[in-house]
Amino acid sequence: VLMDHEHPSKRLSFSDCISFLREHHRDHVSAETKPGRRLEAITSTATHLATRAVLWTLSGTRPSLVNDLVNSVASVLHHGGVASLALALVVLVDAPASSRVNCTSLLRPHLALTPCVALREPVATSNACHLADPALYAGQVHIGMMDFREDVIADLRRFGRHRTACPRGQKTKCKIAKLHRDSGAMLGNDYRFIAHRQLLSLGIHSFLYLDSDTLVRGPLGAWFGWNASSHDAVPVLTVAKRQPHKLAWPTIAPSVLFEQWGFNGFDAANASRQQFNAGVLAINAHAYCEAGFFPRMLSIARFHAKHPLFKQGPIYGGNQPFAEIAAALMPTRQLGSDWNCRRDPRYKNSATCPGFGESCMILHGLSPCNSCPICDTLPRGGP
Repeated sequence: VLMDHEHPSKRLSFSDCISFLREHHRDHVSAETKPGRRLEAITSTATHLATRAVLWTLSGTRPSLVNDLVNSVASVLHHGGVASLALALVVLVDAPASSRVNCTSLLRPHLALTPCVALREPVATSNACHLADPALYAGQVHIGMMDFREDVIADLRRFGRHRTACPRGQKTKCKIAKLHRDSGAMLGNDYRFIAHRQLLSLGIHSFLYLDSDTLVRGPLGAWFGWNASSHDAVPVLTVAKRQPHKLAWPTIAPSVLFEQWGFNGFDAANASRQQFNAGVLAINAHAYCEAGFFPRMLSIARFHAKHPLFKQGPIYGGNQPFAEIAAALMPTRQLGSDWNCRRDPRYKNSATCPGFGESCMILHGLSPCNSCPICDTLPRGGP
């Protein structure tokens, strides 16, 4: 906040602030003063290498998805404490680098002052869990391709096939699942669960994955706050507590899930501890890799393909239940539910945003953003 020294009690207007910043930081500032358009951050050239990151994955180039992504990136830049936490921002896309998803097209029109660079091509490594030297800079947005080399994504393809296996009596849903799988969107959506390999190769030891339809309202330090010097096991995941939701398991499923994978989130006494939403998820990359989290998800999906665990059909919950079950016996930190506030779908078109309180630090499920007045308190990435 800038104050008028001749009148200390007077707070300068937004336009006064912009005029001041333009005068004193001509090379670093550009902003529009029209309310509701855009507010661009003052950013200097990043000089610190990052070992922590915020990650988004983007499948396809549908305008609504791209706008959601830009809004999410803008909210992290403005409110996430990027500088103090020395965070790199990473966007991995499944479209070719020649597509319109790149620094010039994605960020320049909306966040013109944000340093943005293209990621280098993924490098093959004999040890998938090896942490390389840092290669990304704090405060920069890095955009690159997902590592779609066949030896890297072979198991991801298997996971997609197994989790969309077709139970009897589900022909309609199976057709939908097959279209989804064949479109390639599933690979991009599931990629978060193997992204640790690519980030480890860039020197990132921990990262926060965010769905594109999330908006951040405060510093993200809590997601990276575990004490590495403590005697507790290093957490594989940090998750946000969610309101327990009903899972319609077949009769056999509860005992199988508990006996094989230790999951008892269907029991009310344990649901709040073992249920979480995989759209906002912090991963300690090396611990996650060594613990074999994704291979565990794959083994659950293989079982599901032969003995369906979910009555709702092959695309119920997408990858969500497989992540929850896989995490059951792994060291996990849990934050409060304010770190992943989901909007009540019954009020999707309401202008009052029920379910989102002032204490919410991450809003999840705002699309389009401008349908909700709370967005007016956030930076707007899109035009």
